[in-house]
Amino acid sequence: MRAARLQLEFARGSRRVSWTGRALLLLSLALLGYGMVQLGDLWAAKAKAASALGELDARNAVEVDGKARVNKPDPRQVASTRAARQVASTLMTPWAGLLTSLGSAPNQAVALLSVEPSATKHSVRLTAEARDLHDMLVYLGTLQRDVRLSSVVLVSHQVQIQAPGTPVRFLIQADWGDVR
Repeated sequence: MRAARLQLEFARGSRRVSWTGRALLLLSLALLGYGMVQLGDLWAAKAKAASALGELDARNAVEVDGKARVNKPDPRQVASTRAARQVASTLMTPWAGLLTSLGSAPNQAVALLSVEPSATKHSVRLTAEARDLHDMLVYLGTLQRDVRLSSVVLVSHQVQIQAPGTPVRFLIQADWGDVR
């Protein structure tokens, strides 16, 4: 009986690399080279951006008396931005709901003379005139019970002696929250 020939993998000449394997090796090396080129380009772009940022920071910093200071923004631009914010705040105020809550107090003995709202403080100052102190207090109580207003207080009052019927002129301060 004849023994079969023993082939060991580590023996010389026993490995044969196929053409497919060689092609895959070359393809992977080409892709690796392409990736390295792309990485180099990204690093160069990052360095360029960092350099531009450094130049921009250097341009914005002014050397004054040995101390670096950042340039102040243009005052006209700051004023313009502030005015735009104030207009936006005023436009977003729910004026219809606020005026409805002020007019909902059914008291014929009180006349509103002026309404001075402050959109930034969410408050309103009312100047009104009533026939007498009782009507003034009734109107104040009605506003205090309105759920759309808060912190309704009587700031001042004055009896108008020189006017016929001696009416009472008074000032009310109120805050509003989410008036709808």
